[in-house]
Amino acid sequence: MSTQSKECRLTVGGCVNSVLAQARLRILIVGNGIAGSTLAALLYQHGETPVVVERGSKDDAGGYALGLYPLGARVLHGLGMYRRYRQISRRMERYILHESTGDVLKEFPLAEFTDRYGDIRGVDRGLLLALLRSTVPQENVFYNTTVQHIQNNPHGAVVTFSDGSAHEFDLVVGADGMHSEVRGMIFSQNEFAYKATGWGGWGVWRSLEGFDEATYRELWADGWFIGLYPVQNKLAVFLGGNKKELSTTTAAEFVEMLRKKLPAGILHSALQSLEGLDDAYFWDMEDCRATQWFSKRVVLLGDSSTAFLPTAGIGASMAMNSASVLADELSRTDVEYLALALEKYVVRQKERVELAQKNSRFLAKLMFQNSLSTSVVRNYLVKMYSLQGLLKGIGKIMR
Repeated sequence: MSTQSKECRLTVGGCVNSVLAQARLRILIVGNGIAGSTLAALLYQHGETPVVVERGSKDDAGGYALGLYPLGARVLHGLGMYRRYRQISRRMERYILHESTGDVLKEFPLAEFTDRYGDIRGVDRGLLLALLRSTVPQENVFYNTTVQHIQNNPHGAVVTFSDGSAHEFDLVVGADGMHSEVRGMIFSQNEFAYKATGWGGWGVWRSLEGFDEATYRELWADGWFIGLYPVQNKLAVFLGGNKKELSTTTAAEFVEMLRKKLPAGILHSALQSLEGLDDAYFWDMEDCRATQWFSKRVVLLGDSSTAFLPTAGIGASMAMNSASVLADELSRTDVEYLALALEKYVVRQKERVELAQKNSRFLAKLMFQNSLSTSVVRNYLVKMYSLQGLLKGIGKIMR
């Protein structure tokens, strides 16, 4: 056995040597979520050999339901994945908003939007991740691995991994989520900020049987919220509310409270036979925005640069779109002009991403009302909105 193969068996840094032996650009992607896996697939398609490190295990491709706009889904055309994506997702035809009584407040048909821009489809995040990861060789991906230190130099970044090994890269892409460790290592605290809503909730699953497979439903009430989102073969049920009110209850207890509030109907039925209540993960409804997206040889992507509230369902689509822009710029540069490529990526994408985030924050202001009086006013105003009005900022991006 050669010294190199022995080293590869023992350290991440050693394995990276062989993966990058013929690389045109030595690229490390930190995080194998939607943004990181999209970028890795696109770069590999362009003939690059990126290295990917992921904190989770190989089998940990879970997550929740995503609503994917054509802005993100069209990236899958270029990857030759769109046909398979259609098979594992469901086309949305309408969005129905309910009052706290369970009655329909307003129905928003999606035909005008989808005829103009393309389908909005519901998909299980785990299935989408598996699809995106399928084209990148497994030897390029290192699971159960984190980055401990980055020495960010003008002409390269030396990265130390969790096993103590190290390697130099031409570019490090921080795609490790809203609470990005890469961002924390490179940027000061005044260069990014979190924005809290005071709300949170649990995402659980149930059978899709008996529910309209082409309809998103949400109920916005005073201090609580329910969302129903069909995916391939199950229904995602999101249960949210004011964090102060939820801090003393479990997901199962909250469900029981909601069952007592709701009369018989489609929303009440959705709260029966829920799966995963006992170990449901609590989501804190907050987002984050970084004022700087790159420094020397480190660049941020997806939630690491601009994280989204789930209120517009646009976060995954923007992450995929940003990955396509970054991959495009990297495919047309070399090591000498990497800084220019990163500047172009920011110029092309930052304003658009922040506009979409602004739209998500606007919807959060509408949705997250804690009093009966303000929720009544909110419902009155929403009746006057069109779908295009609710998604005005996103519509601009689609154009």
